[in-house]
Amino acid sequence: MSEEEKTEKNEEEEEEEKEKMKKEIVSKIMEELGLKGVSKRRLLEKLVEKFNYDEAKVRWAAKRAFITYRYAKMHEKGKE
Repeated sequence: MSEEEKTEKNEEEEEEEKEKMKKEIVSKIMEELGLKGVSKRRLLEKLVEKFNYDEAKVRWAAKRAFITYRYAKMHEKGKE
């Protein structure tokens, strides 16, 4: 096996490991915050990538985002 093949294989393994870690973080946060749905999962996946797989930062950002969303929904209903 050449060096290039070894490097490519290692890169693929790293990508698989990151994907696995991302799914674990997203599932854990969704369970903790009681979230359901694909759109929320996609948002969390983007946050995981943005905050470089830091679970605490992702959780904080997600809480802020969903609190803001719920607040806006409440006030939207009140105006009707």
